[in-house]
Amino acid sequence: MASDWQGEVALPAVLASFYEKLGPWGEVHEKHGPMGLSIAAGGNPVDIPTLKDLWSRQACYRWHGNTGERLPEWQDHWLVVATEGSNPFMLDTISGQVYFALAGGKPDFQLFAPDLLTAFAAIACVANTMRELDEQAFDETYELTVAARAQVTQNLDKLLAGSADASQMLAAWRWYC
Repeated sequence: MASDWQGEVALPAVLASFYEKLGPWGEVHEKHGPMGLSIAAGGNPVDIPTLKDLWSRQACYRWHGNTGERLPEWQDHWLVVATEGSNPFMLDTISGQVYFALAGGKPDFQLFAPDLLTAFAAIACVANTMRELDEQAFDETYELTVAARAQVTQNLDKLLAGSADASQMLAAWRWYC
């Protein structure tokens, strides 16, 4: 599994362990193998690439997508581990914490989760809750209802069991803010 890593830096142990235990996943393309995971959590899906694709997904964050020039504001110990649209979920490989930022301009990362497993479990929890709520999550103008937000927050609080704050996590994600 670690042999799938295409990065110019050493594969962080937390990522090696994560992908060894849980990856690769997603639909399997006949010629290319697993394609990664796309999680419908409301809004744009959250896309988690396979390990072999993870380094290439650093384009436009770590380096300029057209010129390949390194972007000076991007720290060496940051890795994008998932995206919602073009908005990155970033793993700080020193602290192990996961942050989220809206794309564009200088990165304005907000702490999302204390670790990678909590981050992905939280995204899955939100997705499962939204799937259960289905159309009842939205009002007639397609706005998220107060009841749906409360249900997502309650389920996320249960999952986190005190390891993180669901409301702060959703605010950092800017989930339906």
